[in-house]
Amino acid sequence: MSGRAFKTAKSFLTKFNNYIKECENKNNLPNISGFCVYANINRDTFYAQKEYYSDTYKKINYILEDITINNRSINDTFKIFYMKNKFGYRDRQDNINVDGSYEDYIKKVEDEEEY
Repeated sequence: MSGRAFKTAKSFLTKFNNYIKECENKNNLPNISGFCVYANINRDTFYAQKEYYSDTYKKINYILEDITINNRSINDTFKIFYMKNKFGYRDRQDNINVDGSYEDYIKKVEDEEEY
């Protein structure tokens, strides 16, 4: 059964940061499976941390996304595939006007935020 794997949000983030350093030393792309091996937890336990440490869980996913986007040694085709599958990126451009602006989208978001 999955549960709290870290005593605090700080210990969760510290463990993840140590994993990132190890990946840098080995020139590996950080990922959830690799972190699970490093932290000696299973994937379900990793996902369960969202319930206990929501902000830290989100930060870790943002870090993984940022590292993937900015890693120049990753093949662009792989990067596109990974970003679509892991982070929900899409090829669609529904929210961009023909001139490339986001005005309509921003207005829509602003309208939705009004209570």
